[in-house]
Formats: sequence, C-alpha cells, structure tokens
Amino acid sequence: MSEKKGNPLYGIGGVTLLTVLLVLCLTLFSVLALSSAQADRRLSEKSAASVTAYYESENQILEMMRQIEGMWPAGHRRPQASDISVRLASKYDVWVDTEGDGLIIYTELPVMETQTLQVEAYIGPGGDGGRWEVRQWQLLPPEQDEGDMGFLILWEP
Repeated sequence: MSEKKGNPLYGIGGVTLLTVLLVLCLTLFSVLALSSAQADRRLSEKSAASVTAYYESENQILEMMRQIEGMWPAGHRRPQASDISVRLASKYDVWVDTEGDGLIIYTELPVMETQTLQVEAYIGPGGDGGRWEVRQWQLLPPEQDEGDMGFLILWEP
C-alpha cells in the first residue's frame, strides 16, 4: 500500500480564508447597520423637536385668540384695536386692526430657529356660526438677506 504523504493543512487554508472573509463582511454590514440606525434616531429626534415646537407655537396663537375672544364677548360692542394691541403687547407680537364689523389679527411666532408661523385671522361680532375666520396660517422658512439670493457662485471672471 502506498501512503500519501501530503501537507495536511493544504485543505484547511481555503476554508480559513473563506471564514475570515465572511467574518469581515458580517462586521462591515453590522457597522453600516449601526451607523444607519444612529442617523435614523438623530433624524427622528430632530423631527420630534420640530413638531413639538410647531404645536407649542400653534397653542400660543390659539391661546391669544381665546384671550381676544374674552376681550370681546359675542353680542357686545367691538373694542378698539389699539386696546387689544396694548393688552396683548406684553405677551405677544401682534398687530390688530379693524375691518368692517370685526377685527383683523396678524402675528408671527418663531418655530425653533429656522421657521416662523405666520397667522392672519378675522374675528367678527358673533351670532350663529363661528366668529373666527383664519385667512392665513403658514409656516415660513427663515428670511434671507436682500443681498443673499441663495445663488452659488461657481466661477468669477
């Protein structure tokens, strides 16, 4: 009988190399999954903070509208716009003017550092139906300087 005398480690080398590559691939994918999960968490936290700030601003505006309604009970004579402005000036940045039988209320509230909630509403004398008519309720981006039009200068001659 002839015995084969070869290198016993020759068959193991390919399996070892394949195992090392498999471990490296799994490690790479786990690191990518972890970094993606962390980025998703940061984005979710930013989104939650933005939504919370928006609803806090909205609640402030609704509270201001409730206070204005309290200053002018339904069926009573309309108060002067300047009286309402003076009463609200300590807490809100609001502009009040008269229009027909009612009042126009205009205000802007910051939502975080990047946006402003702008509201224009009309409150009428009352009666059946609603007293309030919201004419504008929008979320505005931050204002840009007049000189900064948002253009990117790629080349200057």
